[in-house]
Amino acid sequence: MNTHDRVAFVAVVETGSIVAASARLNLTQPGVTRRIQNLEEMLGAQLLDRLSKPLKPTAAGIEAYEQGRRLLRMLDDLKSGVASDGVVRGEFRLGLTPYLSEAGLAGPLDAVRAEFPALAV
Repeated sequence: MNTHDRVAFVAVVETGSIVAASARLNLTQPGVTRRIQNLEEMLGAQLLDRLSKPLKPTAAGIEAYEQGRRLLRMLDDLKSGVASDGVVRGEFRLGLTPYLSEAGLAGPLDAVRAEFPALAV
């Protein structure tokens, strides 16, 4: 899972459109669309009802949005928790539904562990 995909998805849900999300993120519209498609492929679920205007999340999309917002907030907290010596310390806890935890979080969590070895994940 790519955090950029999560950021794009959260922006689409919050703005209700891919065009507005692309403007918010300074990305092209096809770039945002591709990030949403990547996330949908990784999760194995359609996240947006593309027939509704504004775009609305599906049931799976609502869950992915809520979890995605929490994850992004926690990553922001992690970045701001860096000690003055540049070493991130502490504990990183993430509570997920079984569906999302099985849907590809092992790779991103391994990346966090590798980048922040003093952090308990």
